[in-house]
Amino acid sequence: MRLSTFIIVLCSSIMLSACALGPRPTLVEDLPVGDANIVSLLDIFALVDSAEFTASYRINVNYGNTAATATVTQGEQERSITIGDTRYLIETDRTRTCDLASSSCSQGLDDTKVSDLQVTHQFWSRATEQRLRIDASRNIGPSESYLAEFADTQVNCVSVPVVGGTKVYCATDEGVLAHYAGPDLLIELTDYSTTVNRELFSIGGT
Repeated sequence: MRLSTFIIVLCSSIMLSACALGPRPTLVEDLPVGDANIVSLLDIFALVDSAEFTASYRINVNYGNTAATATVTQGEQERSITIGDTRYLIETDRTRTCDLASSSCSQGLDDTKVSDLQVTHQFWSRATEQRLRIDASRNIGPSESYLAEFADTQVNCVSVPVVGGTKVYCATDEGVLAHYAGPDLLIELTDYSTTVNRELFSIGGT
């Protein structure tokens, strides 16, 4: 087994959750990107690991009309991601998936709990960054870079023409997802601050 693969396996193990706040793992190497506008936004997304913030979202699945709200907060040593009634807690010594309705938790990060929304607990960061890399390899024309505003916050955006339409990606200056619009899914920032909401690390918090 190659050393890099072994490290990924270790970090994914719930028994070694101290890896949780290290560099975000990926199962494949990052695809090379030649579009300057997309590279610029990817560089911004890369800043998110060191950011402290609280962000609220509206998530809409365009097929099936499924919707949910989500809130993410990140401190220096922990992250909390709440999607609907599911809360993912990533702390220095453990990771948990919690059901707010029953105030119960299980070890590890179980993305099947939110699979109906076509997102994972990393929707606000790594997952969308990977989407952008894939779309950069499939674009059928030049991208467009521009500034926009979501949740009273100026954000950095890029639109990417692909077969079937145009996808839009936006991020705050701290690298937090602010907007994703594609034929399958809409994710939109509704509230944002550069402070940590400690209440979101409890099971009873909202």
